[in-house]
Amino acid sequence: MANEHIQAFVQAQKKTYEKCLHGDLTCGGKPVNAHSIQNANVLKRIHTGGDVLMPGFRLANGEPKLDFLKIGRNDASTFTGLCSKHDTELFKAIDTEPLDVDNCNHLQQLAYRSVMRELHTHLLNGEKFWRIHENSCKADGLDPNETPTEPFVRYLHCNDKAREVLNYRNRHFDLLLSEGKLPDLWHFVITMDDQAPVLAASAFFSVDFSTDGDIIGPMLNVVPLSENRSVAVISCPAWQMFEVRRALCDLFDADEKTLKYELAKLIIQRVENFVLSPAHVEKWSDGKKARVLREFEANLEKPHQIDDHEDLNIFV
Repeated sequence: MANEHIQAFVQAQKKTYEKCLHGDLTCGGKPVNAHSIQNANVLKRIHTGGDVLMPGFRLANGEPKLDFLKIGRNDASTFTGLCSKHDTELFKAIDTEPLDVDNCNHLQQLAYRSVMRELHTHLLNGEKFWRIHENSCKADGLDPNETPTEPFVRYLHCNDKAREVLNYRNRHFDLLLSEGKLPDLWHFVITMDDQAPVLAASAFFSVDFSTDGDIIGPMLNVVPLSENRSVAVISCPAWQMFEVRRALCDLFDADEKTLKYELAKLIIQRVENFVLSPAHVEKWSDGKKARVLREFEANLEKPHQIDDHEDLNIFV
């Protein structure tokens, strides 16, 4: 990789997007490092020596290389998309109470946080691509506002994705909440007994689009509840239930023996925001770690069918 491209990569990774994305986006409050995966009760169970692992890129021999990066639990899964006031207002229940999967308010807050974090991620990625585009143009003496580049196309794509998520959030959450109503969500809870706290996740992704351009897709949260019990919660607007079940049929049709395996494959295929216990990953063979990272990277741009292999079960 050329030196200017290395510098562009390094500088882009430092780029932040700090704005309170509450409601109509007019809040001027200072954003805080809000956790998309709860810290005190979730990351506390997963960390090893204060650290967790998350997939991410680092420079190795001048090239970006995907790896599981060690991150302090206080910094893991954070996003600067809400001010302290709105973060507290929106997620007080799940941040201060033990998660109750029979409490619709808890499940709604879990789902909403996944959407909020996804919106921020697209906006942040857009800022990173703009930085790469801008630096590249300036290095060549070109006007970044007049010169099309591949990073500029990526920047526009990220903004389009952010707009889709914002429209989804407005339609299925904000408009109802502003009227004092709970979102009309369907929740599917997978209980994993005898499961050590080795993984947590929070994600929102699309499996299709409606005729009017609305995202069809679930919010997925994996939450360790104790030292031997974890849950996975799949949420979506009630009217999308059948489409989501059909798109994720491998998971919904799984039996007790294959359920965690299918959930693990779905996370590798569709989820970017998940954390693993370092002590857990240390027990993996080099081959297992390489396979998980290889399949994860292959699915970053566009999800595809993953060939079955026992090493893909990241819960064991």
